[in-house]
Amino acid sequence: MRVSTSQIFNSGTVGIQNRQFDLFKVQQQLSTGRRILSPEDDPIGASQALQVSQSKGVNKQFLDNMASAKSNLNLLDSTLNGVEDELQNIYERAVQAGNSSYSPAQRGMLAEELKRRLESLVGLANTQDGTGLYIFAGFKSSTQPFAVNAGATPPYELGAGTHVNYSGDAGQQALQVSASRVMNISENGIDVFMQVRDAQGSVTGRSMFDSLKNMIDILDPASGVPFTTAAYGQSLDDTSAAIAHLSTVRASVGARLQSLDSMTTTAEDTGFLYESRLSELQDLDYTDAISQLSRFQLQLEAAQLSFKQTSQLSLFNIL
Repeated sequence: MRVSTSQIFNSGTVGIQNRQFDLFKVQQQLSTGRRILSPEDDPIGASQALQVSQSKGVNKQFLDNMASAKSNLNLLDSTLNGVEDELQNIYERAVQAGNSSYSPAQRGMLAEELKRRLESLVGLANTQDGTGLYIFAGFKSSTQPFAVNAGATPPYELGAGTHVNYSGDAGQQALQVSASRVMNISENGIDVFMQVRDAQGSVTGRSMFDSLKNMIDILDPASGVPFTTAAYGQSLDDTSAAIAHLSTVRASVGARLQSLDSMTTTAEDTGFLYESRLSELQDLDYTDAISQLSRFQLQLEAAQLSFKQTSQLSLFNIL
């Protein structure tokens, strides 16, 4: 078989180029720490790595949503705790005022104190989050939900003139926290403050603010509303119902927080599994790669030397 000079040169050049490519590829692997640089390196492994990476990304998004949900619910729970504490203090002070030994002047002093507490409650109901959104406004979170209705007259109740008006809506903010669960991360002002439910689950007909304002008017001699045992007893019952109602709302928020803790732990564990699997599929075996690097360097040197020696052969060398 006759071999032309051009064939010798082409064969030698291709051999050197192949060894250079092998060497370059290993150098890239060492610099990136990745075994798979392109799908052609390992089509099956690359496909599996892509699927795992996508699943990892979705899991990370759920973790981010859980963190946002937890932040919202923690603020919500903290605010509700403040409202509940305020109502509990009001109720304890109000029970004392129901004693017949309390004079009109003493009741008037308590009424002034309760006015300040009512202002505090309205302030808590208008709580904003770190971005300035109102947490009890439903979907209308950029609108201040509660404002005192200066034109209302006693007795205050739903449908007949409330002491504090609500400008939000009945919406509840929600986030997707897993593939199968969307979680409410807010409570609207209607469900928390306006439609207070008694022990039987029925709406009392008076908002939390109305109940307190009615109590204040009954205690305040300057209001013109007479103090009667029956009317004052009703205001105490309304306040007690509001406290129980808040406890129910807080229990719901607390249950969601507990669920988030459990889901976060599971999602974090899943994230670690994805990381481990990606490492198995993609990460480079440095010991093997360094061994390949040495081998390819030797092969390249051998190919270059062989090409040099072969390319110098000529008939004139033996004449």
